[in-house]
Amino acid sequence: MIRLKSKDADLKRTYARDLWASVGFAVLLLVAVVVIDPQIAFDASRPVDQPVIIELELVPETEMRLPLPPPPVRRIEPVAYVRTRPVREHKLPPPVVVTEFPLEEEVEAAELWMVEQPPRVLKRVLPAYPDSARRAQVEGKVFARVLVGRKGRVEHIDRIEGPQVFQRAVAQAAKAWEFSPAVQNDRAVPVWVSLPFVFELE
Repeated sequence: MIRLKSKDADLKRTYARDLWASVGFAVLLLVAVVVIDPQIAFDASRPVDQPVIIELELVPETEMRLPLPPPPVRRIEPVAYVRTRPVREHKLPPPVVVTEFPLEEEVEAAELWMVEQPPRVLKRVLPAYPDSARRAQVEGKVFARVLVGRKGRVEHIDRIEGPQVFQRAVAQAAKAWEFSPAVQNDRAVPVWVSLPFVFELE
């Protein structure tokens, strides 16, 4: 049932009346219950005790292993060195000063990387292995810096780098090399060339 609120109703004026009417009704209802059953008793509800289940987890026993002690330090005993064969003493020849092909006049020569067309080797001469170096079992690499002229021949040896025992043989072999002349601006020009020589025993 829907009750429509009256526009003329004054709630503030009827609030106290309605409150006391509700309280009186509640008291009368409580007295009536006591009169009907004076031994009525209200038991407080007790919570039901639920069993607590405790599960035990079996933890495997652990074994603590101590680290092994370090191995004992072995003493290194010195061993006497025994020479199986005698060592032969070889005396190298005195240093060789290269004086071949002295320049009579100063010539303006270009470096190899400066020319348009570098010289090509036409004749290659290998130096002889010096007997003193062979007996001493000496090996090595030697580089000879030579001046290749306009006609392709070696005109001057500037310096020789490498073991001194090979320098004389390299100087004799280097002067026999022949090249095609280097070309710069469509004309032959002198140029410095480095010649490598390798001495190896078979």
